[in-house]
Amino acid sequence: MDRRLLPSLVAANLVLAVMYAAVAGVLVPAQVARAAPEDKEAVLAVIMTASSLLTVLMRPALGVATDRTRSRWGQRSPWLVGGAAGAALALVLLGQASTALAIGVGWLIVQPALNTIEAPLDAVLADRVPESQRPRVSAFFGAGAAVGLAVGAGGAGLLLGFEGIYPALAVLLLATVVAFVLLNPERGTRPRGPSLSLRHAWRSPALRIVFGGRFTLVLGQQLVLGYLLYLVMDRTGAQVEEAGRLVTVLTGVHILAIVTGAVIASRVVGPRRVPWVLVATGLIALGLVIALVWPGIGGLAGYAVVAGAGRGLYLSADLALMLDLLPSPADAGRDLGVLGLATILPQVLAPALAGAVLVLTGGQYSWLFALALVAVATSGAIMARLLRRPYDPEPLPVKRP
Repeated sequence: MDRRLLPSLVAANLVLAVMYAAVAGVLVPAQVARAAPEDKEAVLAVIMTASSLLTVLMRPALGVATDRTRSRWGQRSPWLVGGAAGAALALVLLGQASTALAIGVGWLIVQPALNTIEAPLDAVLADRVPESQRPRVSAFFGAGAAVGLAVGAGGAGLLLGFEGIYPALAVLLLATVVAFVLLNPERGTRPRGPSLSLRHAWRSPALRIVFGGRFTLVLGQQLVLGYLLYLVMDRTGAQVEEAGRLVTVLTGVHILAIVTGAVIASRVVGPRRVPWVLVATGLIALGLVIALVWPGIGGLAGYAVVAGAGRGLYLSADLALMLDLLPSPADAGRDLGVLGLATILPQVLAPALAGAVLVLTGGQYSWLFALALVAVATSGAIMARLLRRPYDPEPLPVKRP
């Protein structure tokens, strides 16, 4: 592996996470609040739900498109540069939007453009990272995303009144992606072996197990993280402003723990990925138990540290495992896009599920921790099945042209 690939991958993933956290997490909600102050919650919910559904449809399709691209610049590079250019232009235009409709349309253009970067960037891991180095690269790749989420949300919050924030983000994104492509040229399209149809690829039991394990684990995490502000208010009795400050501290601690766990994982995760995935899942479950049995802010702090360390370890081991299980190198983009739905779909479902639980329990927030613990334990049980069978996918019929 070229020595420039790892730092440039981390930088590109970090900047991509900055875009999502800054724009979707802070800037678009602020624009909606100014454009529709009376209905901001409903308008924002419609925009974000529509963008999530669009992502579900686009990710596998984008993966297929990058797999099938043939050009002198390679398979992934044209999509990376094209997506960055489109996203940069759309970001500048989104910054000029002043009505709820224009803001919604703007974000529904920006997000697909960002996905056009994300899909081929993920596929680069499968294309260019040797199997022996995947845990280390996956760890730093995931840690970069975690840092980017924190920097994006915090930086956008501080610069919320700065009129040039959207153009600045556009320049940062375009410069980072172009630098990545120039530093890591594909040098044309390389043969990647036979292609499999999606139906045949999905017949791999291990692929389905990893999808189910990640889906249930992310669902459990989102049940808690999506309602963290309200959980702090419930546990401490604090008002919104004070609770918001506590959430900032807890989030910072959680991100630091994720990065620490990922760095440790880069040194300890070896060829056997599954045991480390189970250790990581156990740490996340332990964090939920701490939050469930320890009242007040202390339980939430314990969760932030322990579950954060587990999440950092999971980011490394599970991503490396996913790369190992891809049935066909020729379809890496498509299959990673499908597996990526195991992260996206729970983020769509968790708010509705959490809301239903709170309604049925009369606002008892401890039930969220209990349900999250069940989801994470289910994830561990699903992934443990890989200990009882080889997780190398069996040869599957090749798709005919």
